[in-house]
Amino acid sequence: MAFIEALKYLFLGIVQGVTEVLPISSSGHVEISRYILKIDFADNILFLIIVNTGSLFTFIFLYRERLLRLITSFFVYIFNKAKRDSVKSDFVYILKIIVAIIPAGLVGLILEDTINDILSTHGLLLVGIGLLLTATVLYYITREEPFDSKRKNLSWTDIVLMGLAQSVALIPGVSRSGMTSSAALKRGNSVESALDFSFIIYIPVSIGSILLMFIDIFRGEKVVYENNQIFLYLLAFLGAMIATYIAYNLIFNIFKSGKIKYFSYYCFGASAFAILLYIL
Repeated sequence: MAFIEALKYLFLGIVQGVTEVLPISSSGHVEISRYILKIDFADNILFLIIVNTGSLFTFIFLYRERLLRLITSFFVYIFNKAKRDSVKSDFVYILKIIVAIIPAGLVGLILEDTINDILSTHGLLLVGIGLLLTATVLYYITREEPFDSKRKNLSWTDIVLMGLAQSVALIPGVSRSGMTSSAALKRGNSVESALDFSFIIYIPVSIGSILLMFIDIFRGEKVVYENNQIFLYLLAFLGAMIATYIAYNLIFNIFKSGKIKYFSYYCFGASAFAILLYIL
């Protein structure tokens, strides 16, 4: 039984990692998987923090050099006027990151409790609707394939649209990477610029989301774990980290090869499956 439980948590971590990168919604798939595997962590926010942190650590590792350069350039631009011209592009990129995360931050603060209340009572239905929206957007964007644009400089309009798209993805079942990258690709940006910016803005948004979860803990949210669950949570954490890394190394070629339509078909099916589970 202990071995089966370990496999369940490892599977949940892998699901989180893969679906955080692929445009099919991590929140939706974790909710569906939790229901099928009969794992009840709805009252244990600690598990959600751990699996999300697994994906977060991987993205920080993947973009570590770029993040360090951006942070360094930010302070150089502010405190060293003589070198401003050499770091201006990085400074502007940071401003774009800030602008892009504002919509998700505001929506998260305003609607977090409402979304959680609906998720606790009608979770699978909400996930099904979210997956349906994801499928529709992905199907729509496939009309732009193949994505062979070389434009790498995201405009301010692109940034605002990606930020708004990310705020919609706070709904479970709506893919964050799918919505943000679709917004950028529809505007004629390259796959690299769309996906890179999508994953980079995930980092501050994820940090903010994790901090909000900790605030919920301090407010008195229930945190339950037994001694053996520490090991199970660690498995989920490692599974999320490794799966995120593997999926990241696949996603760019998937987008370039014109296979997004298959994710659309999959999300249509997953949506129907989630709604069917809710009805039954």
